[in-house]
Amino acid sequence: MCWASLTVPNAKLMEGKTMAAVASSKSRQPASVVHLAWLSYKKQLVKWPLRTKAITSACIASLSDVIAQRLMGSKYSFVGTVKMAIWGLCIGAPAAHFWHRYLQKWFAGKTDTFETALQKVILDQLTFGPIYNLCFMAYTAMVVNGMPPAAFQTKVVKDYPGLQMNGWKVWSLVGLVNYRFVPLQLRVLFANVVALFWSIFVILSSKSRVPLARSR
Repeated sequence: MCWASLTVPNAKLMEGKTMAAVASSKSRQPASVVHLAWLSYKKQLVKWPLRTKAITSACIASLSDVIAQRLMGSKYSFVGTVKMAIWGLCIGAPAAHFWHRYLQKWFAGKTDTFETALQKVILDQLTFGPIYNLCFMAYTAMVVNGMPPAAFQTKVVKDYPGLQMNGWKVWSLVGLVNYRFVPLQLRVLFANVVALFWSIFVILSSKSRVPLARSR
């Protein structure tokens, strides 16, 4: 009688512990999958940095275009999404990749202090940033939206100064955080994620199909 009374509670206790362990394992599984995916992504960044950044930028640019079209209430254009993906894959990501590498070599030997990050931001915002913004504006207007060159020239005169002013306000802060705290291999990804939300904000504010923001 004594042994039987001890065995039944112990069996129930072990069953309870097993169920708790299974439940805990299931709850940790999504986090583990995300963690493993992130580790795999970082390995790809080390092994194939340009290819990985290009594919990532293409996906984010596509997502930005899909969201923008949905928010604008216009008829969805798959071709427009593909064109934005091509920008991220072939132009945006490679340009940003080599620019960050250039900055890293230019400031080689300097520690990642606030002063160094500020110097990078100033150089970025006075050289690469304005050129990139103009190229992105031309691509979205003429390639994605089919705007005639003559009409684009008028648009540049009218809209580019405001675009660049907004770019300095937003991307100066983003660049400061990026150059100060984000590792080199993740800087293009960080800027692309910010650009996704920035593009949505600008499109909603301007009610324009042309996203007035750089995606890098």
